[in-house]
Amino acid sequence: MMMFRDDNRGFTLIEVIIGIGISAGILFMVGTIGSQFSNVANFVNFKLQNRQNVEQVFQTIVTDVRSMGPSALGGYPIEAASPTSVTFFSDTDKNGIPERVRYFVGTSTINLGITKATGTPPTYTTSTEVVKNIVWNLVSTSTIFEYYNASYTGTQASMTVPIDLSSVRVIKIGVSVDINPGKTPLPTYFMNTVNPRNLRTN
Repeated sequence: MMMFRDDNRGFTLIEVIIGIGISAGILFMVGTIGSQFSNVANFVNFKLQNRQNVEQVFQTIVTDVRSMGPSALGGYPIEAASPTSVTFFSDTDKNGIPERVRYFVGTSTINLGITKATGTPPTYTTSTEVVKNIVWNLVSTSTIFEYYNASYTGTQASMTVPIDLSSVRVIKIGVSVDINPGKTPLPTYFMNTVNPRNLRTN
C-alpha cells in the first residue's frame, strides 16, 4: 500500500510568532527610515527658508544704505556711524521725503529704527522712532559696519573710531547668523560692500 504525506497542515504557534516578529521589525525599520527622510527634508526646507529670509532683509539694508541722501532739511546723508550702528537719511517709503534710518545691533539682533520727518520746516523727533527687529540670532555683534574713504581698494584697514563722516565713501556690512540655533550647520556669513550713491566727493 502506498503512503502519502499530508503537507497541508497549518502554521504552528511558534512559526506565527516568528512571522509576526519579522513583519513588525520590517515595518519598524521602514517607519524609522521614512521618519529620518522626513526630518532631513524638513530641516533642509527650514534652513533654506531662514537663509532666504536673512538674504531678503540683508538686501533691504544694502538698498537703503546705497540710496542714502540728504535729510529733509538738506543735512549730510550720514548722521552717525560706528561699528555697531549707522544712522542716515533715505526715502525708504518712496514718498519724496527722506526718513531718518537707523540700523543698530541689539543683544543678538539687528534692529531697524525709522523716524519720519514732520512739521514745517521738517524735523526728525527721535522719540517717535519706530523700532523693529529684522535679523535674529547674530553670532557676533562687535563689528557689523566698517567704513572706508575714497581711497578704498579692498585691502586696507577700515576707518577707526570716531568715524569721520565726511570722509566715508564705502560701507561694508557683514553679519554672521546662526540660522538654526544650537544645531548644525555652522553659522552663515552674509557680507556686502556698498558705495552710497549720494555722498559728496571732495
